[in-house]
Amino acid sequence: MKTIIVCTDFSHEAENATHYAASLAKENKYRIVLFTLQTVSIHALNAQASADFFYTQTLKNQTKLSDKAAEINSLYSIETEYHLASGNFIEELENCLNIHECDFIVMGMAEKTLEQKLLGNNVIRAIHRIKKPVLIIPAHIEYTGIRKILFSYDTHKNMTWSALNDIYYFINKFDAEIEVFNVTESIEDFTEVIHDIDLNSGYDLNDIKYSFKMIQSIEVIKAIEEEIRLTNPDLLTMVPYKYNLLESLFHRSKTAIMAYKNKIPLLSIPLNID
Repeated sequence: MKTIIVCTDFSHEAENATHYAASLAKENKYRIVLFTLQTVSIHALNAQASADFFYTQTLKNQTKLSDKAAEINSLYSIETEYHLASGNFIEELENCLNIHECDFIVMGMAEKTLEQKLLGNNVIRAIHRIKKPVLIIPAHIEYTGIRKILFSYDTHKNMTWSALNDIYYFINKFDAEIEVFNVTESIEDFTEVIHDIDLNSGYDLNDIKYSFKMIQSIEVIKAIEEEIRLTNPDLLTMVPYKYNLLESLFHRSKTAIMAYKNKIPLLSIPLNID
């Protein structure tokens, strides 16, 4: 049975992502683990709150999380557990992944506000540091199924089709069609793209609907947004590239940009999965 971690802080966007994940889980008989990282207010730290205070807060958070798990279980009839942690977000999320043997993570993304920047920091850290797929849900999106996937593929980042394993799972599981979309600065790169991509390498895709589209543009993000508008997919899939320190001074991750700007769910798949 597949297991999903749903990160929640009980905000509106996290609640929306929780119900999206629960609907997906019900349809596919998945198990859900609600993950919450409890934080301590700066006021409590400054006041040097007692151990009893922190213990009481932990009990309150645990009760709130337990009640939410029971609510999801009752509403969707799916196996629902919870995991309360404190400390470093990435370290604790990785620990939760290992303990519950989870397959992918669901996170909510706020609208373009201060809350987006605060929550978004954890989203961006997760997609670049966690070696599991991360499904990012915009605050206004409800689950209605996954029938069409847009895979934005960058051939210039030494990417291989090893990342296709998880995309292939989504395609099969949801009986979806996939469009492989590439934006290139020069039409001369077409030969490189054809040489680089072999959709049938190691995969039996005879029973899958797929197409390939390449356009010439220097504005990659705008091109992806326009393709989303034209094709109306249910899911955008991207593989984030890890820039080194020097590269990071001049480049921003396109996956991170789309996580902030995207109007549809974004499935971020790490390039190398253990």
